[in-house]
Amino acid sequence: MAVDFDHGLFRDLGDPVVLAPVKASATWDAGDLLKSDAGYLVECGAGDIPYGVAVATLVAADSPSSSGDVSALVYVGGNNHYRLKSDGTAAITMIGLVCDVGANSTADIDAATDKSLRIIEVDTDANTVIVTLNPALSAGVV
Repeated sequence: MAVDFDHGLFRDLGDPVVLAPVKASATWDAGDLLKSDAGYLVECGAGDIPYGVAVATLVAADSPSSSGDVSALVYVGGNNHYRLKSDGTAAITMIGLVCDVGANSTADIDAATDKSLRIIEVDTDANTVIVTLNPALSAGVV
């Protein structure tokens, strides 16, 4: 696994990094939002509550054949800032709002059912948002 700070992590503000077990056949990119599935890490889908953010890319060749055979580093907590693609048109007026996780580790800027992400900055040119995680939702999940 390679650490890729150009993908995902925007500002490291001291959130802890934990080592957690990976679900069989799971893959993701550094910076992807991860959730717990029966105690094992997998990439979040739309509407999922993130446990944390992947520190490194996990490719198929390194993915475990059995759940728990491999562990991965994941940022947890609500301080770090992460850059996510927006699944809609990001606007400056969204700063300070909460939103949900979209498909493929995007920010679903049109949904605030779970309120798992807080938008703190917006890049309208790149159509990305800088977010923090809501740690109250994912505390102690894995």
